[in-house]
Amino acid sequence: MSQTNLAAVVDRLAARKPTPIDLSTCAEALAALAHDATLSGQPVRRVAVTGDLNVDLLGQAIACAIAQEGELPLVHLAPYGAMQQECLDPGSGLYRFQPDAVVLVPDWRQTLLPLPVDATAEAVAEATRQQVRKFEALWTALEARNCTIIQHLLVAPPHLPRGAAERRSPASAARRIEALNDALLEAGARRVTWIEADRFAAQVGLLAWSSPRFYYAGKFGFDPRFLPDYLPWFRGAWRAATGRAKKLLVLDLDDTLWGGTIGDDGLEGITLGSDHGPSGEAFAAWQQHIAALARRGLVLAVCSKNAPELAAIGFDHASSALRREDFAAFICSWDDKASGLQQIAEALCLGLDAMVFVDDNPAERLLVRQQLPQVEVIDIGGDPAQFIDRLEAGHWFDLQSYTDADFHRSTTYAARSQAQIAQAEAPDLASYLRALEMVGRLAPALQAELPRLAQLELKTNQFNVTTRRYSQTQLAAFMQQPDRLVLSLHLKDRFGDHGLIGTLIAVREDNVLRIDSWLLSCRVFSRTAEQFMLAGLMRWAQQQGATSLLGEYIPTARNAVVADLYARLGFTATGADKRFWQRDLAAPPHDLHSFISAEPAPSSPPNTLVKDAHA
Repeated sequence: MSQTNLAAVVDRLAARKPTPIDLSTCAEALAALAHDATLSGQPVRRVAVTGDLNVDLLGQAIACAIAQEGELPLVHLAPYGAMQQECLDPGSGLYRFQPDAVVLVPDWRQTLLPLPVDATAEAVAEATRQQVRKFEALWTALEARNCTIIQHLLVAPPHLPRGAAERRSPASAARRIEALNDALLEAGARRVTWIEADRFAAQVGLLAWSSPRFYYAGKFGFDPRFLPDYLPWFRGAWRAATGRAKKLLVLDLDDTLWGGTIGDDGLEGITLGSDHGPSGEAFAAWQQHIAALARRGLVLAVCSKNAPELAAIGFDHASSALRREDFAAFICSWDDKASGLQQIAEALCLGLDAMVFVDDNPAERLLVRQQLPQVEVIDIGGDPAQFIDRLEAGHWFDLQSYTDADFHRSTTYAARSQAQIAQAEAPDLASYLRALEMVGRLAPALQAELPRLAQLELKTNQFNVTTRRYSQTQLAAFMQQPDRLVLSLHLKDRFGDHGLIGTLIAVREDNVLRIDSWLLSCRVFSRTAEQFMLAGLMRWAQQQGATSLLGEYIPTARNAVVADLYARLGFTATGADKRFWQRDLAAPPHDLHSFISAEPAPSSPPNTLVKDAHA
């Protein structure tokens, strides 16, 4: 390659759909870049790949996928068939490599324990439990080294020896792999990020995927011609594992959510619904798909060149699955789309890199790509029947599991919009905050809150003082340790319940209580939630006999909003680098004025001996 830099590799991968040879060439270039970067002390993502079969070609695809996500990968390929040994041996080459993340690629041939075809359902269930325990041992060993774990689900063999009879037999390979995958998903919840290799294989065709020729020639688990198609599957898992999943879908209106132009054609003239033929049905199905995404936690917005008074009329159509209130932001003007997207990001307090933009106009897409490269821009083509496939091909919105916050996100953003209107009408900030009638509950986190706490740890980038990214397993362990405190903050106001929107982890070190992690959702910035949380923490610290608090700030590219947090809250820097900050607990926290009233904590067992921090 003429230019050996990360951007050049990514550009080559984006120029057209890459071939397996392209992936090999790009992976070689990335390996050289990573080698040079490590010698010069620059950051790289250290990723180990290990499996039951040959992972050499898969490792090349993984390197290219990570590069497409804007990170420089350094990939270690474990020896063929050594997954168990590499993960369980503390002196293995995998651990000497010191990976940040490990990709596990099991194969059904090595995974399924031999059972007779007439084995009972209980014998099959016991074999499944044994295999789950083996994987749990691998995960535990990797977690002890603070490795992020990404794992393929198992792909079944392509043939059923006696047809439908195999589907009825609990001991058949297909039935056993389905049961094992389900058990692994359950056991690995919040521990493992999953790549649905089984669904990928089904989409490309199980017989084509499971090429015997490549298995016998090189012990490859699948046909290498599908490696380019693997990239978006891995990228979706990588974003989920690293807290970069896309949160916001921004849509144009005309010829995107319906056919035609609402300003020219009017409500009954746009193409939407079965009365308008195949295209109308396809547009209606497309809207239904978007509505389903919104019900599952995806935030929606509109960015359209349209007259504001006409733009929303299309949602009054009888066949529209979407309504104006489904959109957290609605920017309609004659300005360029890049400016509109920036307005949306600012209004919703979301980064541009959390955004996926869909527009039928190639000129608008090109402008956004040029001016806002952080935004993922999707070409959905001109056939509405293919819109869903084209959007979902990128795996932009893949999640590993749902939380209650996902199901109520549209409601919380609607409440936020109402609050923003109230702020614009208020004479001053204090009047606005007082009128919100906010009520908060700061208390030791409960076991039932762990999924949402882990989600906040993974996704929160702006109000995140250290970005340490604790997993659900780690958080659960912290909650059992007497020297650690895990707090959760719930907030509601007169417009709605925002749910669990903040968390703080503190560690007792002699007479000092150190703030190890502190996160707050951007939905409640500038509402004095940080003062509310700190006042509660100080009360608990004083009750426990601590004499001072120690805060820590580790700057990143995205958390500048909390660079002055500790200074604003009465802490004093302990060094010139301003990483650590201290506050004496001798004086009461009268300077921490908050407009949030305290709500009593529920009567549930706390995670430590701590009582309600605002009691």
